[in-house]
Amino acid sequence: MDWKDKIQVKKGNFGEKIINDYLEKKGFIVYVPITEKAHAFDRLAVKDKKIFIIAEIKTKAKLNYYNATGFDIKHYKEYKLLSVKYNIPVFVFFIDEMIGKIYGNWLNELEKQIEDDLNYPDFTKIKGVVLFSLSTMKTIAELTQEQIEKLKEYSSRNYNYNES
Repeated sequence: MDWKDKIQVKKGNFGEKIINDYLEKKGFIVYVPITEKAHAFDRLAVKDKKIFIIAEIKTKAKLNYYNATGFDIKHYKEYKLLSVKYNIPVFVFFIDEMIGKIYGNWLNELEKQIEDDLNYPDFTKIKGVVLFSLSTMKTIAELTQEQIEKLKEYSSRNYNYNES
């Protein structure tokens, strides 16, 4: 199966389009990698030629048993390095079809939570994932019913979702 035909890639591409539209409505010019290989970040967004941000887009529902979400520790370390080395802030967007929202925060704010929160298991060693509490997230927007349905079509979860 070709990479772009995978259901997770289709879901991610749809989520990236949602964030492109959001950023453009906020006055940003959005730059998208055109190479179909691994790339350093999802989007570079520029506003008025003065504000530069890296936008990382995670199209996934929160965890089933924790009020948290997360992503690969390897990617977290890469985003952190990019942000520090080039002095460009990284905003991580989460598109959650089960809650029906887009939420996220600046990477440096999410890092503070990692240092302070001892309530979550350390998945960095178990599964290579770093977790972030939803309490540290800012709500960005509500998803439309059409967007929710489309994202659910692309869901690869093989178990029931538990909203608690």
